[in-house]
Amino acid sequence: MSAEFVSLADLLRATAATPAAALHDACDVPAVQDDVPAARDAGPAAQADGAANGIPVVADFEAFANQDVAGALRDARMFRARLADALDDAVARLVRELAAEVLVRELRLAPCEIAALVRRVLQRAPIVRVRVAPADVALVRGVPVLADPELAAGDAIVELGGGALDARLGVRLAAVLEAFA
Repeated sequence: MSAEFVSLADLLRATAATPAAALHDACDVPAVQDDVPAARDAGPAAQADGAANGIPVVADFEAFANQDVAGALRDARMFRARLADALDDAVARLVRELAAEVLVRELRLAPCEIAALVRRVLQRAPIVRVRVAPADVALVRGVPVLADPELAAGDAIVELGGGALDARLGVRLAAVLEAFA
């Protein structure tokens, strides 16, 4: 499909740059022969008579064909832009999905080290309390710990003097995926 699209655009671009005789050939309309008087050489009455009978006047045909070519080029460019936008969205979504799958697999193989996370936070700010899943309570030492049954294994909420640091897996994963966006 894209090869046909590109060749159509190339044909239209080439047609727009060619003289009227080539335009007639590209549109399967016979060109005006030199030995037959052209409609443009005919008087206004003959042109009006030809137009009234459905015979296009050459000058009108050229203007009409140029408008057609310009419209086709505009439509082709719009289609290409929409296609590029759709591709960008699909690629971004695919990258996020792949990153999420890789991170989830890695976290299953090597669970989050909550103790290391708490140590990093403790180096920057005083910790009031850490909430973790009941199974992770034994992993945290040196700070007050509260078992929170609503948290999953590997999740932690670190309460600081001025607020809380949400270190749940979903929040951390969202932050990583935002970096890819």
